[in-house]
Order: sequence, then C-alpha cells, then structure tokens
Amino acid sequence: MLPQFFKRKPLAVAIFLAVLLSVLAIVTSGQRVKLTALEGAVGEVVTPVQGFMYRIATSVSKLFRSIGERRQLTAKYEELKDRVAQLEQQQLKMDETVRENERLRTLLDFKEDRDLFTVTGVRITGKDPGNWFNTLTADKGSKDGITVNMAVVTDKGLIGRVTDVGSHWSKVRTIVDGQSSVSALIERTRDNGMVKGNNTLTFEDGLCQMINLPLDSDVVIGDRIITSGLDGIFPKGINIGEVMEVSSEKRETYKTAIVKPDADFLRIEEVLVIRRVNE
Repeated sequence: MLPQFFKRKPLAVAIFLAVLLSVLAIVTSGQRVKLTALEGAVGEVVTPVQGFMYRIATSVSKLFRSIGERRQLTAKYEELKDRVAQLEQQQLKMDETVRENERLRTLLDFKEDRDLFTVTGVRITGKDPGNWFNTLTADKGSKDGITVNMAVVTDKGLIGRVTDVGSHWSKVRTIVDGQSSVSALIERTRDNGMVKGNNTLTFEDGLCQMINLPLDSDVVIGDRIITSGLDGIFPKGINIGEVMEVSSEKRETYKTAIVKPDADFLRIEEVLVIRRVNE
C-alpha cells in the first residue's frame, strides 16, 4: 500500500519528509552550536518548502479575510441603499410640502388683493368619478361657516359654487358643469352674457359657453371674460377665462362664444370659498 501511495503522491511525500527532517534538525540543532553537513543540506531543501508553505498559508488567510471584508461591505451597501431610499422618500415629502406652501402663498396673495372678500381656505378631497371636471368635494362645511351658493375660486379664477353642505364637508359644482350658469361680461367691450357649462364640451376640453351676447357685440377671440356680479352669487370682477371661438347664425338673436376657463380643473388641490362680500 505505501509504495503505491508514494508513486501516486510524490509531492505530498516530499513535503512530508522535508517538514519531518526540518523538525528533527531544529530539535537536534538546539543542543549544538555547529550544524552537521546533513542538517545543512536539509536546511537547503526545507527552507524553500517552508517559504512556499508560508506563502500558501498567507494567501489563504488573506482570502478568508477578504471574504469577511466583502460580506461586511455587502451588508454596509444594503444598509446605505435602504438609507438612500428613506432619504429619497423624505425629499419627496419635503418637495410636496414646498409646492403646497407655494400654492397656499399664492392663494393668500389673492386673498389680500381682494379686500371685499372674506374667504375660507379649503382642500379638495375628492372628485365625482362620473363627472371629473364637474363636481368637487371639499374638507370644510357648515361648522366652518360654509353655506350653499358661496362662490369658490383659486388664484387663477372662478371654480364654481357650493351646492351641498355637511358639518365637515361641502360639494362644489364647477363652472364647466352643464347645470352651472354665471352672470359674466366681456372685460374689453363690457357686453353682458351668461357663462354656462356644456357637457358635450366639458368631458373632452373642459370648456364653457358664453351665451346671450348681443348680435352687435364686438367679441373676438382672445377677449377676457369676468364675472359681472349681477346674479348675486359671484362677486364682480373674478376671472373666468378667455374666448376661444365666436359663433353667430342669422336665425339666432344672440352671439355665442366658447370660453376656456383660467382654472385648471384637473389639478385643483386648494381653493378659497368666498364667505361675504362687502360692496
């Protein structure tokens, strides 16, 4: 068995013998000052082997240390990645807060410019799924002094009026709703008319119609439309929108204008409810 082992594993046998001779040489040399020729020869053979074995042991040690460091780095990376995700979420919240503050400051500027108004700021909490532009839900109601038929505006212009009120909520019918009507006038010509919602236009474009304009009205595309105050609901002078198209037929007794509202009904988040008008 042993001869076969020596033939199959010559390198292992050589290393074993070298190490054994090295140990014997070290043990015996400690008792003598001068080494024998055999010990010197053994040293010449064993020393490179020892160096080789040392380098292998060092490499293995470095490998295990590297594996341990890599695991630590991986764990640290995952920790940092989670932290970055948390910071990104915090940044998003901060950005949204900044945008909300900007919108509220704009509404406050609108409020300060309208000395005739006493207003209440409310948040829009819902929209009618079947009439996305037409009906809004606000987060304040009768407990906050909100009543039916109060006008609702943003810094851009008219939104609509309050139609239903609960203790802590209210419903707003926008000016693009088919049942809405607002007394209005053309700012340039001072011609009076009525701005009504139009369901056939609302769903696609969010537009209104200004009807009952005199046939001799000089209304043109680009004219500004504002509230006239004649209906007793909407204070005079609130921006409604801009004329996009003018139509008149010979058999009709009035002109009609298509009006694009200034307010963006898709992106409404905060509004002002006008509580009292001092005229």
